[in-house]
Amino acid sequence: MPVGKFIFVAIVAIMLAGSYFLAGQILVTNDAGNVQVKQAAATGTMSVRTQPGVYLRLFSDIHNYKISDTYDFNKEGTGINVRFNDSATANVYGSIKYRLPTSEDNILAIHTDFRSYEAVQDQLVRAVVEAVVIQTATMFSSEEIYSTRRSDFVDMINQQIKAGIFATKYSEVLRKDEDGNSFIQRAMDVRRNDQGQPYIAQESAFARYHVELIQLVLTDIDFDPKTDELIAKRKEAEQEKIVAKSKAERAKQDAVTAEAQGKANVALAEAEALVLKKTAVIAAEREKEVAIQEALKAEEVKKAIIARGQADAEAAKLKVAAGLTPLDKATIEKETKIEIAKALSAVKFPEHMIISGGGAGGGVNPFEAVGLKALYDLSNQMSGSADGAK
Repeated sequence: MPVGKFIFVAIVAIMLAGSYFLAGQILVTNDAGNVQVKQAAATGTMSVRTQPGVYLRLFSDIHNYKISDTYDFNKEGTGINVRFNDSATANVYGSIKYRLPTSEDNILAIHTDFRSYEAVQDQLVRAVVEAVVIQTATMFSSEEIYSTRRSDFVDMINQQIKAGIFATKYSEVLRKDEDGNSFIQRAMDVRRNDQGQPYIAQESAFARYHVELIQLVLTDIDFDPKTDELIAKRKEAEQEKIVAKSKAERAKQDAVTAEAQGKANVALAEAEALVLKKTAVIAAEREKEVAIQEALKAEEVKKAIIARGQADAEAAKLKVAAGLTPLDKATIEKETKIEIAKALSAVKFPEHMIISGGGAGGGVNPFEAVGLKALYDLSNQMSGSADGAK
């Protein structure tokens, strides 16, 4: 390339670079979600831009602050090392989301004290969170944190980030464990006024600069190895206690069930016995009723027989009193004659009869000799009796 052409290209490049530099010094863009603090080059006057857009810079100093951001204290970074009131230690991991104020006075106050956004994150946000987490840990035991009061731990951290470090009081209480062994329980608690509100020992920078706490999340609490070992033993003991309690409850429930079953069996037996008793009573009452009915029936039959006998006797009596009817008379005569005829047919006459006189009359009736006259007289007597009965 010829020397003249090279010089021309170099001059153009320098002019373009200068123009870009000058343009950046003359104009500046405020992106959405940011707040800018401008310090005028000539006068040093500071102003705040909260709305996104392009503004005149005119060689002034521009400082950018994010309105909303997150500070992480996670395992990839650096956790917050704490000590609980039972001397156990742990690293606390999590994150906090916060929002800076947007009013000009508050932004200028933050800029005056910290001079940059990086300083705000380190000296304001991180410093407050670490101080609060460390202070709050002294009010809890490691056992409370991993078992029952973790939510209280998080809640107290939230309150102190917003308002400030609480004033505390120390106490020692003599207690006994489950085996009856005495021990001293040391505890830190919050000092409160008559209204139950905590005393603030140190105001929070969040409150002073009107920084809003949006969300605090604790992702993990990593205890030291010795505490982890103790926790594991406590968990095992708790599990054994739970199992034992469960077995005791099961045994108790089985006893209750057995008792209930026994009562049910007794009730069933009593019910069955009552059914049998009532069945027997009903059967006996039915038999009694049948017997009564049969007795009544027998009595009626007896009365009927007696009545019929009395009627027959009365009828016979009336017949005797009234005399025989022509039919009765004819029947009797008929039967009498039949009997006489039977008697005559049975008489055996002698082949030779010698009749001699033997009395005053000197004569013998031959029918008397064979008894036929007696039969004849008997027949006439019976007929006469029948006639006399008319």
